[in-house]
Amino acid sequence: MAHQPIEEWLASHPLKRPGLFRDGYRRGAVDEVTDKVVERLRTNRQYADLIRKLDFPTAPRAEAYDRQAVDDLFDNLKWGSDPRS
Repeated sequence: MAHQPIEEWLASHPLKRPGLFRDGYRRGAVDEVTDKVVERLRTNRQYADLIRKLDFPTAPRAEAYDRQAVDDLFDNLKWGSDPRS
């Protein structure tokens, strides 16, 4: 199966929610940065400045993404690895 373009994958790939009794990163803040990265990828522009120093606010489980999933995604983007694999 062929991979989707990275920007399409990022736009449609849901991040994991945190486990029971755990907090995570606020979904709105993560989605905002992800949307900006997707927009720059679609226009063939650099996005490194967006992900250089990320500091997402925490949120309860119902309003959050899993910290490790978010950290892994942005680490992969930062170091040029493909997060789709």
